[in-house]
Amino acid sequence: MTDTTYDDMLAFASAVARDAGEIMRRYFHNIDQHVTRKKDTTLVTVADTSINKMVIQRVAQTYPQHGVLGEEASSHDGRRELWVCDPIDGTNGFTIGEPTAVFSLAYVVDGVPTVAVTYDPFQDRLYSAIKGRGAYCNGVLLQVSDCDLGEAVLGLSGGYQAVSGNIGLYDQLAATGADLRMMGGLVFKGNLVAEGKITGVLYPYTAAHDIAAIKLIVEEADGIVTDIDGNDQRYDQALRGAIISNGVIHRQLVEAVAHYGVARYRGYPQN
Repeated sequence: MTDTTYDDMLAFASAVARDAGEIMRRYFHNIDQHVTRKKDTTLVTVADTSINKMVIQRVAQTYPQHGVLGEEASSHDGRRELWVCDPIDGTNGFTIGEPTAVFSLAYVVDGVPTVAVTYDPFQDRLYSAIKGRGAYCNGVLLQVSDCDLGEAVLGLSGGYQAVSGNIGLYDQLAATGADLRMMGGLVFKGNLVAEGKITGVLYPYTAAHDIAAIKLIVEEADGIVTDIDGNDQRYDQALRGAIISNGVIHRQLVEAVAHYGVARYRGYPQN
């Protein structure tokens, strides 16, 4: 596939992201977001479903040979070329007025993210990457930090229950001098890693739509994204968790999770 084609895909994804951002802003302070709870207990709003539907329609119109793997709905029939979408990453925070919700979209071929965008509509920050060509935020080249673990800022996923349920792991990391922070939105945190503002994120869950775009954006900013064991994985199917980092501390994060117990960490229920 040519660079021109990838440029076209990036322009397509960026336009979709900005339209998704308009929907997010429209409903952000809306008194009735039509909030419901899914079987896994996570929340979904009318904005989530509207954006997911829009992505499916836009892909069908522009790239009818591609499929969509979305958090709220999918349309792909096992196709090898997919647009993996999280319409609103950080929905729980979105429903209570926490401005860390982010739109995420990645073009994934045979499980490998190749074009990616994430969009923070509250700060108007569009993050983007094409494989092999660097990562950018609003046109500015991104670079991860060079911090070691003793200077690291680590973003923790989930609320109090999820964090307290894995306190042994987090105490182990805090003992190194790392600054651990509970922060909303996995994609929001991943963007901060790519920008060099925080150093790493641990993710014990399985959703490909949470990680696909961040995988490419962080790695094009010279970071590393692997599964929870430190191995590469596909981003068109259920994940084996994720570790997102600046690369400098990656092995130490993998070892910390292994010492704590991978099954124990991955097994904690998502809240």
